[in-house]
Amino acid sequence: MTICASLSPVCLGWAKATAALLIIGCILVAVCLLLSFLALCKRAVDFLRIIGFILLIAIIFQFIALIIFPVKFTETQIQDGDYEYSWSYGFGWGATILMMGCCLFFCCLPKYEDELYGDAKQTYIIG
Repeated sequence: MTICASLSPVCLGWAKATAALLIIGCILVAVCLLLSFLALCKRAVDFLRIIGFILLIAIIFQFIALIIFPVKFTETQIQDGDYEYSWSYGFGWGATILMMGCCLFFCCLPKYEDELYGDAKQTYIIG
């Protein structure tokens, strides 16, 4: 049995919760990746909105984790009030913003099924 220091991030509940939310979000994104390959290769357009919904859930998990982390970290770890977060925190926000775009893309993609699979007649606009 290990004895944790009172201010160690590993022993704090919020740190474990934040890590769990980020890991769950990562797993959901991996599931979405596999489902998107399946949906686009098998022409199963019904899966695309489901993928968008799963991405929305992953976005919510990551958003909560990215809000909890700096608030609780600053509250428990930083005594002088001055701290700059590393590049990984910004990378997390960047990934969350990209996931928002992917969610929107997968939710709107079924409207363009014919264009997606090349079944629509091409129209050309000549200026």
